[in-house]
Amino acid sequence: MRRIVGIELSHQRAPLAIREKISFSTEEQLEALEQLKHELPEVFMIATCNRLAVYAYTDDIYPIKKFFARFGDLTPYLSVFEHDCAAFQHLFATASGLHSQALGEHEILGQIKKAHATAQAVGSIGPVLEEFVRRAIFIGKKVRKETAIGKYPVSLASVSYDILKRIHKSLNKLNVLVLGTGEMSSLMLKLISKKEVNNIFVASRTMERAQTLANMHGGVAVEMENIKSILPQVDIVIGATHASTAVLDMEDLAGLENELTLIDLGLPRNFNENIKLLEKVKLYDLDDIKALTYESLHKRQQEVPKAYEIIDHEVGEFKYWINTRKISPVISSYYEKLEQIRQEELKWALPKLGELDDNQRKIIEHLISRVARKLSGKPIEMLRNFSQEPHLEKNPIDTFKELFDL
Repeated sequence: MRRIVGIELSHQRAPLAIREKISFSTEEQLEALEQLKHELPEVFMIATCNRLAVYAYTDDIYPIKKFFARFGDLTPYLSVFEHDCAAFQHLFATASGLHSQALGEHEILGQIKKAHATAQAVGSIGPVLEEFVRRAIFIGKKVRKETAIGKYPVSLASVSYDILKRIHKSLNKLNVLVLGTGEMSSLMLKLISKKEVNNIFVASRTMERAQTLANMHGGVAVEMENIKSILPQVDIVIGATHASTAVLDMEDLAGLENELTLIDLGLPRNFNENIKLLEKVKLYDLDDIKALTYESLHKRQQEVPKAYEIIDHEVGEFKYWINTRKISPVISSYYEKLEQIRQEELKWALPKLGELDDNQRKIIEHLISRVARKLSGKPIEMLRNFSQEPHLEKNPIDTFKELFDL
């Protein structure tokens, strides 16, 4: 009998060296789904930098195992979900951010939506997985709404942004200088948009890179050699360069009259720790930021039991839906059979009753229908109840088919 199954390779069990072997582009994901849909009635794939997961509605998980085997012996790194409600709970928990590297992060919901759109484009997803994914997205949103699992910042960029918001309350009318043009600088600039701050300055040893990043965020490019000349104009400096020595030290800031907040995301440090001795300067380095990250993570972890309570309830709801759906064709066949018998018996009985007016005929037809409905009520109710008990020795749906010759 068909059921929802799944196999995943993720950061939870597989190191980066293994994960990078099966890194999928969107085009490769489309191609893989095109192949899998010929072997699986319904199939859905999530492919990100941290996970490759394949879910299917099928009676045979082998095509998914064969798919992963193309990349070598990955058995020690695979999580397999093929019994009872394991696949339900796993995807619902994934959508809720419980399996993310940054516990409770929101990005996974967007990734699931994108994966859903890809499966729709290929035509590999059907009504059961459509409902499965729809519920996963709904549950992911519900968990974040009803718990605080996504409310505390846990990434370096989001914690740094939270520090700035706490110190300055509002970033309006403030001027920000960002040192470096790498990933961390880009993340910080996405959080501190031009809409929120007054002016943005981007400094780099490569002016072309500084100009490109500054243009993306409505800022001004600055040569790294000239940053000291604009320090009197700024309120916040974010250091995210890969410089081997400190870019700023106490002597560079000692004569400034304006108050400064420095966020040091560099390794090695961009700002000399002696800057902390200056009264008008607040300096937060990686150790300070990571300490706040761990504090936020601990708060998120306290929300995990509440999240699983929601997920467990929703797993039960989806289990009821999918089991009830399985018996719908059987119930439809049963009612068609009843209607066939009703018509046959009316055809036999009515000629034997002599002349009947329309009202009398309607009463007889209605009587037979009422008897049929009342006789079938209990068996249908029992079938619905039995469909929720998958571990009975004999499949109740097959038994019901035999009982009524369906």
